[in-house]
Amino acid sequence: MTTTRRESRLERLSAVDYYREAFEILGRYGSESLTIASLCERLEITKGSFYHHFGSMSGFVSGLLDFWASEHSDRLIAMSKAQPDSSLRVATLIDIGVSLPHASEAAIRAWGRSNAEVAEVTVRVDRRRERHLTDAIVALGIERAAARLLARMALDLLIGTQQRESPVDLKRLRAKFEEFNKLIFLEADPELVAHLVSSTAR
Repeated sequence: MTTTRRESRLERLSAVDYYREAFEILGRYGSESLTIASLCERLEITKGSFYHHFGSMSGFVSGLLDFWASEHSDRLIAMSKAQPDSSLRVATLIDIGVSLPHASEAAIRAWGRSNAEVAEVTVRVDRRRERHLTDAIVALGIERAAARLLARMALDLLIGTQQRESPVDLKRLRAKFEEFNKLIFLEADPELVAHLVSSTAR
């Protein structure tokens, strides 16, 4: 690649482009393969370009983790909260859960076993997801203690599937979530199950 073309590509790349490429590397090869050299090679840029954006690998990792927490947790929680029908909010969360970058998340969780910063952010992301799901279940009329237990079970289902399957079978994951969803609605009100089925069929 010529210097002019490389400079032109540098101008087009944002920090988010680096983060998305990092997610690809994590999902395919694991955290051990996430290096400045691998990023620069895949993005066809110089190491100087990387340092221009992030200063160091440590700075990049912090930004990447913030991006994960923001893009794949906070933003999706906000989407769920925007659903005005509490009886459909949990169903919305199924769609969100199925759409997550499962291979990348599994790699991040494995990375957290040897990196304290990654582990801390993983705990934070899980707590936010669990708290939001708890609130969504409480909105159906279920007591908070029971809702918290159901939310923890749903999160365990997600994380367990991410750890067990590579790649995650999205059709099977959706089926598991939908079965779990029935348990939530049965706990809240058996009549809501009929409402859910009717709404899904439309």
